Amino acid sequence: MRFRQKIVTRFERRNAPLAPRSIYHLSGQARHAWEHSIAEMQATRWSITFRSLA
Repeated sequence: MRFRQKIVTRFERRNAPLAPRSIYHLSGQARHAWEHSIAEMQATRWSITFRSLA
């Protein structure tokens, strides 16, 4: 999983490994202050997303 956060004129970037068929929960800074995405893959990928409204 890739994360990036804009700091003035540049982006700070971080990566976190995700195993196949994994599940994750984003909260706090990871959810609200950082942009998050999953790197492109060769195989078909399914995503089920649950969201909570603030």
